Amino acid sequence: MARIGIIGAGISGLTLAFLLQNKGHSVTVFERSVQPGGALRTTRTADGWSAEWGPNTIIESSGRIKSLISMLDLEDRRVYPDDLAKKRYIVRNGRMIAVPGSLAELIRTPLLSRSAKMRILREPFRGRGNSTDETLADFVRRRLGEEFLKWPIDALVGGIYAGNPELLSLRHAFPRLALLEEQHGSLIWGQLRGGIRQPAGSDEIPRNKAAIFSFDDGLQVLPEAITRKLGDAVVTNVWPTEISTPEISTTDIRNPANTSDGRSARWQLSFRENHKKGADLTTRSFDVLIYSGTAYGLNDIKLPDSLSKEIRAVTEIPHPPVTSLTLGFRRDDVAHPLDGFGVLVPGVEGFSVLGTLFTSSLFPDRAPDSGHVTLTTYLGGTRQPEIAGKDEDEQEQLVTGALDRLLGLRGKPRFRHRVHWPKAIPQFQTGHQQFLDRINRAESEHPGFYMSGNYRTGISVGDTINAAFDLADRIHHKHQD
Repeated sequence: MARIGIIGAGISGLTLAFLLQNKGHSVTVFERSVQPGGALRTTRTADGWSAEWGPNTIIESSGRIKSLISMLDLEDRRVYPDDLAKKRYIVRNGRMIAVPGSLAELIRTPLLSRSAKMRILREPFRGRGNSTDETLADFVRRRLGEEFLKWPIDALVGGIYAGNPELLSLRHAFPRLALLEEQHGSLIWGQLRGGIRQPAGSDEIPRNKAAIFSFDDGLQVLPEAITRKLGDAVVTNVWPTEISTPEISTTDIRNPANTSDGRSARWQLSFRENHKKGADLTTRSFDVLIYSGTAYGLNDIKLPDSLSKEIRAVTEIPHPPVTSLTLGFRRDDVAHPLDGFGVLVPGVEGFSVLGTLFTSSLFPDRAPDSGHVTLTTYLGGTRQPEIAGKDEDEQEQLVTGALDRLLGLRGKPRFRHRVHWPKAIPQFQTGHQQFLDRINRAESEHPGFYMSGNYRTGISVGDTINAAFDLADRIHHKHQD
């Protein structure tokens, strides 16, 4: 079995390490921070408030996610949203409107004009597109119209990517929409016919049927459980400085047959402990090395020239800044019933926020008791990056002003939790395929080197876990001897 080094202990690196260790490999994970888990981190206070640093939910989009939870003995710690949380709101003309969940609701909703509704009903009769890398905005204009783009879609993109539909690639950012058109010729016909046709053996669960969940103590429960299983295999507070291939020349690295023992190229990782530049370097050797850090984190690591030539460009993937601000209030200080998942705000509405999750309505124990509520609001993104960089007091004023207009907020916050991500969510913009091609080529030409992360296989926690299963199987197949 292989000696495997993994750079990065986010959910991608931790899941890979856990799966590969279970397959019998010797695994070591190197993490810069003192706490594994990346953005999956939860703050809980002694007086009962709770806030997530990053994602708030996981979509159970495959049987593999269920399998991971079972392997970690976490089944009894999962919590699912209340049925009321199925309701989603979008702002139009300054007020919150529930997203229609059926054809009858679509006909009656004030979210769209009569002409926009008629445009949607004609969608099945529109032809397929011919662009190989169409923007999401162009796709929606073509199939559903400008009004549907400006309100529901722009709001959705702000909530998922904190991005801009005019820039995002349809086939990379929303591949399921592209597949519905490709397989059925229509989004509506595709949904009526059961959605995307999956290949034989697929365990994918359709998104409209997949459950959403968290854990009793927040999403941090997941990386904590994996870290406990891995034990000493997770090394924190270390700063990787260089990846090298000391055993073979740059020319020979493309041909594992030219190595001295006929095996795939061996890799070395040099790192400093405690992030101290003056600290001594430590070097470890591995048969397999996996980079599972952020795309932009590659800028901090020296790479072999042949590898750098391929993957250094990955650092150019845009990551707009986002701030997450969770505020706690007395329940009586919020007029709205908070009967839903949350509210998303289209850019055309002119608010200074991307949207707000009704976090205490989603899951239990996110506020001290039924007399209090928590609301998590997101600011910045591609739409308004300058707002993400404002100071906390100014951001709180912007958020409470928006919540006053939308929810009838009266009182002042009893709890505050703020996280600023200078580089938050990778944007799968048009041209993203060039980055994937470079990664694939780097792995092909550098045996034993692999890359994993949300910039490659999807930004959701579920996408990341599914991709980790796929990559673990691929690595095990190639390096089990």
